[in-house]
Amino acid sequence: GCCPGLKAGPSGDSLMTRLRGHHLFCATLFQGSSYDQAFTAQMERTLAALEAGEDFTLCAGPDSLCAACPNLRPGERCAHGTSDVARRDAAALAAVGFQPGQSLSPSQAGERLRQVTESQWGSVCAGCRWRKAGLCSWGLFQRLRAQRFV
Repeated sequence: GCCPGLKAGPSGDSLMTRLRGHHLFCATLFQGSSYDQAFTAQMERTLAALEAGEDFTLCAGPDSLCAACPNLRPGERCAHGTSDVARRDAAALAAVGFQPGQSLSPSQAGERLRQVTESQWGSVCAGCRWRKAGLCSWGLFQRLRAQRFV
C-alpha cells in the first residue's frame, strides 16, 4: 500500500509515525472521543509522540492511526467511504501545502495549520461525522491549533 509498515509509529518501535492528510486536522481537534478504546489509545500515543517533538511522515492511504481503526477493511478500504476519506486527505494537504512522502516536525505542521482559513477548514471537514456530532468546529480548531503542533 501507500503507507508500508501500517502499524508503525508511536507503538514502541523505531519507525516514524505516518499520518494521512486529514489526520493533521483530526489530531489537532482530538479531545478523547473516537471510534473505540483502541483508536483512542493510538491517537493518544500519536499525540504524545508529536507533543514530544517526534517527526512524522505524511502518507497517502491508511496511516498509523488507521491501523487501530475499526473501520479499516481489507485492501486498505474505509467502511465510511474510501473516496470521501481520500477527498478529505487531498483537501487537507492542499490547505497546508504539503505532499505525501514529506517528513515533518510537529512545529512545521503547526506553522501551516495556524495559517488554514475557515474556508479551507470547512473544505477538509465538510460532512465529517465528528463535526456533525458537534465534537469539533472552526472555533475549536482555532483554539487547539495554537496549543498543538508547536
